[in-house]
Amino acid sequence: MTDAELQDILRRELLPGEELAWSARPDPKRLRTPFALWLFAVPWTVFALAWEAMALMPLFGGGGTPGMIRYTFGIAFPIFGLPFIAVGLAMLGAPFWARAEAARSIYGLTDRRVLRVSAGKRRTVRSVPLDRMGPIDVSVQSDGWGTLRIETGSHIDSDGDRVTDRFEVDCVPDVARLEALLLAARGGR
Repeated sequence: MTDAELQDILRRELLPGEELAWSARPDPKRLRTPFALWLFAVPWTVFALAWEAMALMPLFGGGGTPGMIRYTFGIAFPIFGLPFIAVGLAMLGAPFWARAEAARSIYGLTDRRVLRVSAGKRRTVRSVPLDRMGPIDVSVQSDGWGTLRIETGSHIDSDGDRVTDRFEVDCVPDVARLEALLLAARGGR
């Protein structure tokens, strides 16, 4: 999608009377974190494929394997391995899906909220009102690109641990300007 198309989609998401103070698109090439998943995904997928190959040996290799065992284990074990292969392939594809999602996204700061709009077959909008924002964490690279994280609350997970909820404005240019605008908007309330 072009910048103009995403800007138009963002403007259509504004509430009546809401003023857009800042907008930017994330740079998909700067998303480096998802590729760290491959350190786990590659061995997982290789093991799952090796398991599947070994599980299929009694069925296709035949050899001296008795018929009952060949068909029982030769069918059950490969079926058991399929979900593990699917999970491995999903982990391998996750970085590419994250980059594709970033290419279809735009962030905006208004006088009422911060929002992220992702366009594609289905449009998704996530926003956080300024009055629900907690502490802000910013990481900036030397060229001004960076990530801004806003704490929005917390919840207890299924293990009983407290988890902090965050809204991330990831891989955007001039993130320091966004931080200044956000602090000024929050200070005006």
